[in-house]
Amino acid sequence: MAKVLVIGGGAAGMAAAIAAASVGDEVTVLERMDRVGKKILATGNGRCNLMNVSPLKYPGGEAFARRVLAHCGVREQTAFWHHLGLRMRTEDGGRVYPVSGQASSVLDALRMMMDALCVSVVTSVTVDRVEKTRAGYAVFAGHQRWNAERLIVTGGGCAQPKLGSNGSLWPILASLGHTIRQPFPCLTQIVTDTAPIRGLSGIRVRCRVWVTRNEQNVHEESGEALFADYGVSGVCVMQCARYALKGSKLHLSLLEGMGFRDAGEAENEIHRRISLWGDKPCETLLTGLCVTRLTQSVFRMAGLDEMLHKPISALTLRHVKALAAVLSDFSLMIQGVKGFENAQVSGGGADCEEFDPTNMMSRICDNLHAAGEVLDVDGDCGGFNLMFAFGSGILAGLHGRKAPWLAE
Repeated sequence: MAKVLVIGGGAAGMAAAIAAASVGDEVTVLERMDRVGKKILATGNGRCNLMNVSPLKYPGGEAFARRVLAHCGVREQTAFWHHLGLRMRTEDGGRVYPVSGQASSVLDALRMMMDALCVSVVTSVTVDRVEKTRAGYAVFAGHQRWNAERLIVTGGGCAQPKLGSNGSLWPILASLGHTIRQPFPCLTQIVTDTAPIRGLSGIRVRCRVWVTRNEQNVHEESGEALFADYGVSGVCVMQCARYALKGSKLHLSLLEGMGFRDAGEAENEIHRRISLWGDKPCETLLTGLCVTRLTQSVFRMAGLDEMLHKPISALTLRHVKALAAVLSDFSLMIQGVKGFENAQVSGGGADCEEFDPTNMMSRICDNLHAAGEVLDVDGDCGGFNLMFAFGSGILAGLHGRKAPWLAE
């Protein structure tokens, strides 16, 4: 039996604590907030998207994430949750949720198992220093001190700091010899030039979105986008955020969401409407395809503001082509992205190559482990980030030993 200290009571930390205690270790969890698992309650719109059974999607640290999840992926994590008494269901896109539909069920299952295993939890503790000792590690929070033979660092990244992750453990890992990659917000809203989207706040569109840099396509997604006063949101847009550097462009193709295969089909429909509705004002041209406010923005983007209150019959072939071009590529200059307070996860963090993916132990310091978002791994929306957090946490806690729940 080893004395194990876990710094961070989030998803990875609680999984690590349960895994370590399940194989006989004496475990203490130190948590900066007044209770553990606050961020879990906010995930999946309060439903907690635990994992994803679809092909893995990790734009940051993909190779390392794959190696970790090869050892503790869907099968192993499903057994873990069943051991904790939590049942799950799979929904669209391979997303896995608790059958209760409540994130609180996940947190309750974790906390009850920690209680059953006599895991000690100390809250409202801000760790400010860690020292290597002859027997293991000494962890300090002000005048308080804890000693442990093994140390597991699971303090998260710096996304949504109000829920507990503020990046404060990266300097501690750096002090122990680890490399820290510059953190940046991921899965967050994109801030754009607002003139072209004036008046569109709150409007949702089905679309294809992509980011270009120096006229080169760097990333593409499809889904529902949401216009806002500052720019654009929505899952498909947020998954482009890590590529959205200032000066790049965000492009939205509105064609698919309007039922068109290509710009030529959109042109044909506009010509048909000209022949049918010639006496109506141009601001009604796209009735049935989008709301009037978006029609106004499309005309504005096409440089046809002056046509909005003229009859549809006044549209020329040049006008039709210009409108179809905007529907194909509604492009916005990127000013940046929303910060860590809005991001679902952060990119960057502790260099993965300095850790063993089979047990999450440091290649630099014996009996030092790291798991979850504190590492330089970030996944797409859909449960991938929690799946990595739980999987890496379990491996760190087990420390190469067999999980008892796999024998059930």
